[in-house]
Amino acid sequence: MLSIIVSFSLQTSAQSDQHYTMFMYNKLVYNPGYTGSRDVTSFNATLRRQWVGIHGAPIADNISFDAPVGTYMNPTRPHAVGLSLGRQSTAGERYIDMRAYYAYRLQLKKSVLSLGLSAGGSLYGSYRGVYQYFSASDPAFASEIDIFLPNAGAGAYWSSDKFYCGLSVPSLMQNYYDKDQGRKTSKQIRAYYLSGGYVFNVSEELTVQPQFIARYAFNGRYSLPFNADINLSATAYQRLMVGLTYRTSGGIMGIVHVQISRRLNMGYAYDYMISALNGYSGGTHEMVLGYDIVRDNFKFLTPRFIRKF
Repeated sequence: MLSIIVSFSLQTSAQSDQHYTMFMYNKLVYNPGYTGSRDVTSFNATLRRQWVGIHGAPIADNISFDAPVGTYMNPTRPHAVGLSLGRQSTAGERYIDMRAYYAYRLQLKKSVLSLGLSAGGSLYGSYRGVYQYFSASDPAFASEIDIFLPNAGAGAYWSSDKFYCGLSVPSLMQNYYDKDQGRKTSKQIRAYYLSGGYVFNVSEELTVQPQFIARYAFNGRYSLPFNADINLSATAYQRLMVGLTYRTSGGIMGIVHVQISRRLNMGYAYDYMISALNGYSGGTHEMVLGYDIVRDNFKFLTPRFIRKF
């Protein structure tokens, strides 16, 4: 149990951006440059339940929207906008994150370079009622807190029919905020993201996609360990994707994603963490649901991490 307590103490000392196993279907939340990159109006929802069975374990939900601006009849739409609303909660703490996105897209010879910004912030809350403690006078549990933490992000996303590459900082500001009787003892963590992927055509019916996302976070006081997800996926008939991901911090994740129709898709991921928590939890579960407004009936979606379709 000591490892669980230590893990929670690290989680609650400061906020970092949520890690999603199906990062290839949720790139807007960590890279503003991704906004509008698929040339369709997209709605996405992600639900993540970490360490199921452990009281107070992390929960994360996110819904987002992004789209290029202008008529789809134009071959190039340089402007794109988006919105997202996310929630994270861990053992008596909660973040509700709200962001607006804008991207400017530069049409290159056979690819697109997109430069994006985000603005918004997080509503942070701490609630003593969920804790079990020995003394009501303990200063660590002396008050309940609600505070808004403004923030902004930036990112670049370069993509074509065959590849993508992204570099981003989703939260540039590192706000100090109160957790202990009015003393600003906590500081948000700035995280840096690098991601990429490539599509190999095995046949007309089958493609293979290696892809990765790497994260590093620090705030001047301390840093979080470097962490990367390395994924290999196969997609059949542009309908069914099956993938396997290795996380360098110690975990193996399986992913299944189905393009149900031209507009509707859904996916599921299971995280098997290589740690002492396996004896106490039922693993980590994640689901995504997406809906695209596709107006050109002569086009069909390829794997969702690719820009075009």
